[in-house]
Amino acid sequence: MRALALAIFLGLGLAQVEIPLWHTLGEGGFLEAEAEAFNRSQGRFRILPRFVGDYRELGVLLAAALRNGTAPPVAQVELGFLPVLALEGLAVPLPPPGIPGLDPALLRLGEVGGRLYGYPVGVSVAVLFYNREAFGARGLSPPKDFAELRRVARALSTRSAKGLLFSADVYSFAALVLAQGGRLAQAGRPALDGEGALRALEYLEALKRQGVLQVRAATEVLAAGADFLRTKAFMALGPSTLLRAVEGRTRLPFAIGLAPLPLEPQGRVAASGSVLVAFRHASPEAREGLLAFYRHLAEGHRQLALARSTLYLPLNLEAQEAWRKEEVGRLLLGQKPRLAPWHQEAPLLLWAPPLEEALEKALKGNVPPQKALEEAQARASRMP
Repeated sequence: MRALALAIFLGLGLAQVEIPLWHTLGEGGFLEAEAEAFNRSQGRFRILPRFVGDYRELGVLLAAALRNGTAPPVAQVELGFLPVLALEGLAVPLPPPGIPGLDPALLRLGEVGGRLYGYPVGVSVAVLFYNREAFGARGLSPPKDFAELRRVARALSTRSAKGLLFSADVYSFAALVLAQGGRLAQAGRPALDGEGALRALEYLEALKRQGVLQVRAATEVLAAGADFLRTKAFMALGPSTLLRAVEGRTRLPFAIGLAPLPLEPQGRVAASGSVLVAFRHASPEAREGLLAFYRHLAEGHRQLALARSTLYLPLNLEAQEAWRKEEVGRLLLGQKPRLAPWHQEAPLLLWAPPLEEALEKALKGNVPPQKALEEAQARASRMP
């Protein structure tokens, strides 16, 4: 009997831990391929990835699943989710990964309030996309600051096309505010009507009045992409990873250039990206398996492959050095010293509805920027 009990105990101890993981990195894409490779490489854990759509779709599904108890123990989410998950106690702090050769500055992007809540898989950099053919035909260079951005937008604009495209969503506006040296949050609380927000929205509103800005609402993502590809606009702000995503879905009608985001002297470059999190109901074994999977993903050759295929900054320092030999790698890695999390260590995603409504009112409904932002601030301040 003792021998049988020991055999059962050992069998249970060696049982494979299955870990469901929801993600947004594409069906059959990088994460699913690496999960398969990880599962083959060891027998202790089995990652079960499930693609659930884009970040907004993931947010809706996760919110419902966390309420009704059907959420997975771990997930891959966008960086902006971290302050929300931490604030609401839905995610647990993670142990340091203990992986030699990871970039400490990029790893800190997974922190909220000095505690690590997410293991960054890759970091996306806010950049300026531009139509190379339109720039070449007019002898223009990518703008380096916001005065130049205004000048170039004017030079590109015609009766049928605008120089600059702006998506009135929380990420894009936060990136603009950071680039101009402002903030949308102070000490974790909303500052949606602060100096930085007002300066950025007045800048956009002036471009709109001058007829050089094409505005799309946060819900018009596909239409915004179509505007750019159909040459209804010649420049756009966005995360670096957007380029590879577009290239994977459609044949580009022209060459798209990628340049550093225009910056003011005190400006910062918005960092977004992909992080792995463990929810509060995750078992110790699931958390252990998540760390093991992250160590797998952090290997140099895997990180370099991810950087090349997505334009994420790799966390692995050896991968960074290899990627720096390539033009796009040098450009994006050159933004590291001025990176700041786009969420500004605040739950900006919770304040997105009033802020995005304010942006649309000001840029499409002729409401004065200050009035629109004050209304957004009042609504956001009432949120818990």
